Amino acid sequence: MVVPVRLGSPDLRGSPDLRGDAMTRRPETLEFWVGRLPHWEVAEGRYFVTLHLAGAIPQAGMERVHAIAAELQRIPKSDEASRLEVCRRVFAAMEAWLDRAEQVTHLREPEVASVVMEAIRHRQGRVWQMFEFVVMPNHVHLFFELATSGLKSAMEQFKRWTGHEAAKVLGSSGIGFWQDEWFDHWSRSDEEDERIVQYIRRNPEKAGLVANYLDWPYGGWSQRPAQ
Repeated sequence: MVVPVRLGSPDLRGSPDLRGDAMTRRPETLEFWVGRLPHWEVAEGRYFVTLHLAGAIPQAGMERVHAIAAELQRIPKSDEASRLEVCRRVFAAMEAWLDRAEQVTHLREPEVASVVMEAIRHRQGRVWQMFEFVVMPNHVHLFFELATSGLKSAMEQFKRWTGHEAAKVLGSSGIGFWQDEWFDHWSRSDEEDERIVQYIRRNPEKAGLVANYLDWPYGGWSQRPAQ
């Protein structure tokens, strides 16, 4: 069982993917919509969300991501397995670009990263129950369960506020700080919960930023109270 971070909890087993051993949760679908990316909102869902900076993925990369997402238009709504597989391919394509893209890395700035981390902490218990997160140089991974509002409104408000505050630090307009949409995936089981947490924690290692994720200062674990 995954417990909310304080933000830091025991290391968990798992591999960095979105596949659960078995779908033990079958919540009601509240909304499934496709803009440039697919979005799937369910009742009492636990969401793995990735949002990245505008321009972090070059145009060629975004065109590839959108081309994969467009395949959903040809898949019947009843074919959940095929829809999920396309969503996984969208995520894989995004991550491949984000791990090697270096042209837009505003979140590497400590003050900007702190803005995002404070916004996450401020919403804990009020907007979401955060299980784990990491702020990377050009993107953010979040894993949470919503406490109140729907996913779309929660993410749009979070992006709007953090973009505005980051602009103050950077001396920019704040327009277009984040990419328009985000990737979201709801966890199907407790086993998948643990794999998602492990994936988030290992992200700084996978990107070659640190040898041990505990040394990366911009994650839920970095807010653990001193022993």
